[in-house]
Amino acid sequence: MSISTRTQYLVGFAAVFGAALFFVFEVPFAGTVVFTTLCIAWSAWCFRSVFRGGDELQSASLRYALAAASGFGVPLTIVCVMLMIALPGFQGLVTSIASYSRSGLSLPAVGFGLGVSFAVLLQCAVFALGHSLWWVSKR
Repeated sequence: MSISTRTQYLVGFAAVFGAALFFVFEVPFAGTVVFTTLCIAWSAWCFRSVFRGGDELQSASLRYALAAASGFGVPLTIVCVMLMIALPGFQGLVTSIASYSRSGLSLPAVGFGLGVSFAVLLQCAVFALGHSLWWVSKR
């Protein structure tokens, strides 16, 4: 079963909105497990649709977007991490954000979580940009 572009954007919005709710509200552990499982299942479904999609045009657009996310998103993430290490102002910003966390985790653990979240959001943004640019180039 193929995935429409509108469905991809709606589920992507739901995932970002759900992640934002996790930062704002204290969610029970079972909710975290369910949300994480749904996100992983959606990622697996998207990855499967790249190779088994019924529409060749859609499969090509997703392959292009995955190539853009891995080809440009990963180096961009590495550059951002190197800039954060080189510029102490960014380190202070992450430390101040982590100190507001009420999760009970240590500051390095919260900082690591913020770093992973930033990397994932950057990868998703490059994926969405690559997907959009591919469709614009074909029209």
